[in-house]
Amino acid sequence: MADEKCVRDPRHDCFGLEAAARLEGRIKALEDWQQDSKKFHNSFYDWQREQIARDAKLDEQLSNMDKNIEKLLAKQEEQTAKPGRRWEAIVDKSVWAVLAAVIAFILARIGL
Repeated sequence: MADEKCVRDPRHDCFGLEAAARLEGRIKALEDWQQDSKKFHNSFYDWQREQIARDAKLDEQLSNMDKNIEKLLAKQEEQTAKPGRRWEAIVDKSVWAVLAAVIAFILARIGL
C-alpha cells in the first residue's frame, strides 16, 4: 500500500489509506455482526412466542385434567358412599319391620 500516492500531493505516499482500509474492514465486520444479531433476535423472539403459546396450551390442558380428576373423585366418593347408604337402608327397614311385628304382637294380645 505504500505505492499508493496521496490525492492532495502525489509526490508523497498516502499514509491514511491503510488506516482507511482497516476501518472499512471493521465497519464491514460490525455490519455483519448487526445482521447476525438481528437474525438471532428475530429467531429468539419467534421461539419465545412459540413457548408462550405452548405454555398457554399446557395450562389449559392441566386445567381440564384438574376438572376431570375432581369429577372422578366425586364419583368415587359417591360410589364408596353407596354401600353405607344401602346398609343404612337395610338397618332402617329392619328396625321398622321389628317395630311393626312388636306392634302387631301387642295388638294381637289385646285382641284388636
